[in-house]
Amino acid sequence: MPRDLLVLAGVYVLAGKLGLVLTFVQAGVPALWPPTGIALAATLLRGYRVWPAILLGAFLVNATTAGSAWTSLGIAIGNTLEGLVGAFLLRRFANGQHAFDHARDALKFAALAGLLSTTVSATVGVTSLALGGYADWGRFGAIWLTWWLGDAAGALVVGPVLVLWGIDPSVRLARAAALELALLIGSVGVVGGTVFNGLLSSWVRDYPLEFLSIPPLVLAAFRFGPREAATCVALLSVLATWGTLRGLGPFVSGTQNESLLLLQAFMGTVAVTTLPLAAVVARRRRSEAALARVAAIIESSDDAIIGTTLDGVITSWNAGAERLYGYTAREVVGRWPVALIIPRELDSELAQILERLRRGERVEHYQTVRMAKDGRRIDVSITVSPVRDAAGRIVGAASITRDITHRKEMEAVTRERDTLRSVASLAAAAAHEINNPLAVVMGQAQLLARGLDAQGCHRIDEILEAVERIRGIVERMRHITRIEIMRGAPYLPEMLDLERSSTQGDGEGSGRDAKAPDAR
Repeated sequence: MPRDLLVLAGVYVLAGKLGLVLTFVQAGVPALWPPTGIALAATLLRGYRVWPAILLGAFLVNATTAGSAWTSLGIAIGNTLEGLVGAFLLRRFANGQHAFDHARDALKFAALAGLLSTTVSATVGVTSLALGGYADWGRFGAIWLTWWLGDAAGALVVGPVLVLWGIDPSVRLARAAALELALLIGSVGVVGGTVFNGLLSSWVRDYPLEFLSIPPLVLAAFRFGPREAATCVALLSVLATWGTLRGLGPFVSGTQNESLLLLQAFMGTVAVTTLPLAAVVARRRRSEAALARVAAIIESSDDAIIGTTLDGVITSWNAGAERLYGYTAREVVGRWPVALIIPRELDSELAQILERLRRGERVEHYQTVRMAKDGRRIDVSITVSPVRDAAGRIVGAASITRDITHRKEMEAVTRERDTLRSVASLAAAAAHEINNPLAVVMGQAQLLARGLDAQGCHRIDEILEAVERIRGIVERMRHITRIEIMRGAPYLPEMLDLERSSTQGDGEGSGRDAKAPDAR
């Protein structure tokens, strides 16, 4: 058997021997059985693989006390099944070892582990005693009740402490909180001494003071949480049990067994009351922390996050909205956004969006225009989602607005660039197509000049000069298109120079000598 299981078996034996001190009605049937809580906690925290340790520990406790080996084995089987059944039910119906995270699961813990699974051990154990001749069948009911109440008290008082400390054994408290916890534990000690151990008995004799044990436990639930509350319940139970065994306290009755049963019923009731309350407080504290984290995320967002009612009235306004629109939350909360941030010509948009939200639809990346406090028009992208309550009813809307003005400007620049690039590509193609007929025109003009007189040659010279100007323009167009390809953006100054060059006079030729030869 692994070492950790041997340690568990040893702890079970020690706790069992301590519990057997509280045996009064029947040998081996104590009024409080702490090993039930140990077995339950071990199975929840370590899994079903711990059953051999529970079986071994329970067998040794009973075999070294009274009864035969077969009777001890039967009782051990009942104790083992009790832990396994309790752990199974809690994992199946009460969130397992995290049962104390929610009040409902904490109540299920009490019902399933404290009241239901303990019937297995009581039934198997008393039957084993009766079959072995160690218990009278006529007293089966009384013995069974004592057994069951003792196990239930162990599950409700010891189990939660071990489970909660097993999940998180660390203690992280500020100095003030540590001092408060110390004072709280001290108050539990004072109450336990006063109510159950006869402290100041000469002053408060015969007064029903058991109600004084409730405020410290409630305070532990509110100020700390389930772990500390369960610890205080266990501490109070130890003090109360010690006082009752000495014949002190409000639950002392005819016999010690009756007194302990009354006490354990009281402590079980206190535990069932305190732990769900602590779970509610802890869950509320977690919810508040989660809301604080969400609020911090919303406030730190660069986007405008706005909450509204289904009528459009603004209910929340984050820092991003203040930066985007220029209004503070105080200026806009409780007001309608039309005439504040929605242009008059677009006021119908809000009604259309709200109508879609009422149908449960979500509006995603809706691009529109909004107005800032200073009158600027802002291009925005809006995503609006319905907000539902716990019952699933739509009660409002939440919108996330992003400024896309810069993106819109870049898109416009891109479109302009693409257009001019298309023009440049067309110019390059045109330059190629123009060069070929120009060469033909120049060649034919030079041939014609050979048979003309001086006046005709002058006209031919003018034609050739014009052709040279066209060729210069075409060459510059080709140069511009090469720049466009390399730079990825239109080179407008060159385009403007090209336009000016196309309107220059005849005297602004290219400088190339294009005169026709003299007529023969």
